[in-house]
Order: sequence, then C-alpha cells, then structure tokens
Amino acid sequence: MKAFTLSALSTLFAGLTLAHPVDLKARQGGFSDVDITILQFALTLEHLENEFYRSAFRTFTLQHFLDAGYDQDFFLNLQFIAADEAAHVETLFGAIQSAGVFPVQPCQYNFPVTDVQSFVTLSAILESVGTSAYLGAAPFVGSKDILGIAASIMGVEAFHTSLQRNSLGAIGAPDPFATPLGANAVFTLAAQFIVSCPSNNPALPFTAFPGLAISDNKNCFRENSFDGQAPQRGHAMSPSRPPPPPPAGEAPPPPPANLAAVSSVVSETSTESATASETSSAIETTLSAEASAAATTTTAADGAAATTTSETTTSETAAPTAAPERRGLSTRQNSLGCSAPFGGSSINLIPDFGKSRHDFSRIVQVFVTFVSGFNVISVAAQFNRGGINVNIPTGIGGQVFVFITIVDITGRRLSDSDILFGPAIMEVAPRVPTLSF
Repeated sequence: MKAFTLSALSTLFAGLTLAHPVDLKARQGGFSDVDITILQFALTLEHLENEFYRSAFRTFTLQHFLDAGYDQDFFLNLQFIAADEAAHVETLFGAIQSAGVFPVQPCQYNFPVTDVQSFVTLSAILESVGTSAYLGAAPFVGSKDILGIAASIMGVEAFHTSLQRNSLGAIGAPDPFATPLGANAVFTLAAQFIVSCPSNNPALPFTAFPGLAISDNKNCFRENSFDGQAPQRGHAMSPSRPPPPPPAGEAPPPPPANLAAVSSVVSETSTESATASETSSAIETTLSAEASAAATTTTAADGAAATTTSETTTSETAAPTAAPERRGLSTRQNSLGCSAPFGGSSINLIPDFGKSRHDFSRIVQVFVTFVSGFNVISVAAQFNRGGINVNIPTGIGGQVFVFITIVDITGRRLSDSDILFGPAIMEVAPRVPTLSF
C-alpha cells in the first residue's frame, strides 16, 4: 500500500478523546468554544475509528486471524481495543450534548481493508497517528479536565500502538518521543478517507493541504536488519570495562543475533452504551465459540499424540522433545514482505499540484521536511517531471511524516505557513541504540 493511502489512515486516530475517570457532563460550564471545537473534531475522528473496528469484527472471525498467523491473545487484545473506541465515542457524544451543542454524527467511510493483514496494518498506523494528533492539539485545550483526561487516553493509545506495531514485526516504541501533528495536517489526512458526512454536521474550521504521495513505496514494517547492526544481548560494555570471561567449563555466549521480525504493508452511531455493550457481547460470543472449538480439536490431538508417545518409548528412554512453537504476536512467517528503508535510502515524492494554489513558476528550490518525534530535518530538493527525488536523512526512524516546505525547518517547529504539500506517512527503520551500563 502506498504512503499516500496510508497517510489517510491517520483519520482513524483516537487523540483528544475522553475516558471515564472524570464526569465531563457535570463540568461543561468551563468549556470554551475552542474546547467544543476540539471535542467535535475528536468525535468526528472517533466515529471513524469506531466504525473501522466494528466493520472489521463484522467481517473477520477468530479463525481468520488464526489463519493469518495471529493467535487468540492478539484477537482478545483487539476486542479490548474495539471496546475502548466505542467508549470514547459514547463519552465524547455525551459531553458535547450536555453542553447544549449538537454532536457530529458518523460519516460514510471507505476503508481499504481486504484481509486480516491489511486491517492490522491500518490499525497500527491509526493508533500511532492518534497520539500525534493529540500532542498537536494539546496546547489549544483550555479545560484542565479535558487536558488531563486526554493525557490519560493518550497513554492507552500508546499501548495500542506498541501492540499493533509489534504484531507487524516493527519496533513497538522506535522513538523516545511521540510526534505532534497540527489539526490542518490531520484534517488533510481525514479528508482523504471520509466519503461523505451528514449535511447537518457542524462544520470544522480546518483546511486541507495539497496531498503528497511516495511513489513505489510498500511501507514495509520489517525491522530485523537494523542497517547492518545487531541488537545487544545483556549489558553493553565500554572499552574500559571488557566483558568478563565465561565461567570455567562453559562455552562463551553466542554472538548477538538479529531480532526475529517480519514486515507487512501496509454507518451507525455507537454513542449509546447499549450499542457498545452489544458490540462487545457479539465479539465475546465469537471468541468463546471459536476458542472452544479450537480447544476441543487441540485436546483430541494432544490425546492422540500422548498415546503414540507412550507406545513408542516403552522400552527406552524418550529423547527430550522441543517445546511447541507458540503463535505469538511478533512473528508472522506467512506475511514476510520487505524491510523498512533506512536513512540514506532514496524516495520519490509526488505532490498534488492540482490542489495547490501556489505559483511554482519562480520557485527553484524547495525542501523535503521529515518529522519524527522531536526530530525535524529538512533536505533541499528540486521539482522534476517525476516529482521530487530525495534521500531519507539519517538519525530519524519509526513512523515519519513527510512534508514539502518552502523553507528549511531543520531543528524548528513546523508551522502551517511553511507547508506546501503533505503529509505523507512512511516507516523508516530505526538504528539500534547503543547502551552502556
């Protein structure tokens, strides 16, 4: 899936949403117009994310996930994530309604999900972008209640992100800092993913930027090559503290091995608690029925295996057997694709000139600005017939937002007035950190 399409997935984020520890309905008097706008935008995006998970559970069963190489633990985690998003919608809807404002209703959406793998990939991206959206809007929240609850829900979204990234063979937390993203950038991504909305929905005061695509980009998640490096085992020793020799009689430890990972490419309202309960109940019924069937099959197979083993080893000592391989969350051998690119790799960007009102006739040089965490790096570039070709800068990794800007933003905060096109989203393999103890 191309980065331009993946960029649209950030519309699924759950940033700025509210949880249950504080009764927001009783505190609406302190909400400003800006707070209400932020809540409406959050609800717009939460409706989308909630429907994303609801439609997935209407389409895929536990058996589909097992066939795709995932396990029951992962399916159960998805069940909790889906319930989280339904609760977010319910709380936001009630808070806005209690303030005497008409809450936005769900829109019609187009999710490019064709199988379990594409669903998981989209989910990983939307959860990560959710945190970015919250960070970008946080400075504009006036209510301390909203801000505190938003920080709480952001922590939950980070849990979601790590789980989903790990399931695709990517590093769960590739950057020590999350990336803030402005509301107009988020709106740009959302506009690509929503088909239509009810005519009576309140208008949001945001403007989309002209789009940006990364051509021939498979958005690979596999991060097991690490740019020629190997992850460390145990403590890293400095040159002044050489590692101690192995105990007498023991062989020295094996050299570090690369992490086993794999890659992947990547409407109805649910504001009533009864709807959320119905969704969760339906998922639990599916999980219980299919898990029961799987357990019955496993029990029968284990019984047969035990009988065979008993007959085979009656007259001799049985050789030790390897533990059965567990179908965990981090390895999907049936979905191997390609490794995420590293810094220094070349990419080609295609701006959507048709949506731009800028006069490029006098522009000779622009900048491709890469944003990840607190890293903001601009690379000088020029337009050509095929778009813009540029090398990914080193020192940046994980989920990266890519913009075309009119000035060099390196080391500064990106502002809307600097942006010509974007954002596009791509995965860049992070370098293995060097640790010393």
